[in-house]
Amino acid sequence: MRRSLTLIAAVVTFAARAAAAEVVPVPQFRSVELRGGGSVTVVPGPVQRVTIVDGSSQFTHMRVERDGQLRIDTCVDQCPPSYRLRVAIQSPGVPDLAISGGGIIVAEGGFRPQPRLAAAVNGGGQVLVRPRSSLSAAVNGGGHVRYLGSPQVTSAIHGGGSISPGL
Repeated sequence: MRRSLTLIAAVVTFAARAAAAEVVPVPQFRSVELRGGGSVTVVPGPVQRVTIVDGSSQFTHMRVERDGQLRIDTCVDQCPPSYRLRVAIQSPGVPDLAISGGGIIVAEGGFRPQPRLAAAVNGGGQVLVRPRSSLSAAVNGGGHVRYLGSPQVTSAIHGGGSISPGL
C-alpha cells in the first residue's frame, strides 16, 4: 500500500511538472536577452520555440523588440519569494545571447555551423557557448562568458569578469 501511494505521488508530481511547461508564442527573433535572473537553455530545433519550464508568464514577460531581440524579463510584478525561472528555447541556429542583472544562458551543442556568435553579460551572470569560428564577447560589471573550441575571439571587459575557454 505504501509503495502504491509513493508511486501515485510520483506520477502526480511528474504530471504537474509536465503540465506546468508553458509554450510562449513569440515572433521570430535574432537574439535573446535574459533580464533579472533565471536560467535559459538553447537547443537545436527545426523552428524557434520558447517554453517556460519552471515559472509562469504571470510573472515573467517575454516580447520581441523591433530589432529582433527576444527580451525575457524574469520577474515583472510581485513574484513569489522563491520564484524560479527556467526557459527552454529551440532554434535552428544559436541566437546572439545577453544577460543583464544575473542568470545563466547555456547554448547546447549540435547546432549547424554559423559564421559568428555574440555573447554579452551586464551586471553579473554567465553565458556558456560553443562557437565554431568566431565569438564576439563583452562583460560589463562582472560576469563570465565561457566557450568551448578555439574560435577567433573579440572581447571587451569593463568592471570585472572574464571571457575564457572551458565550460
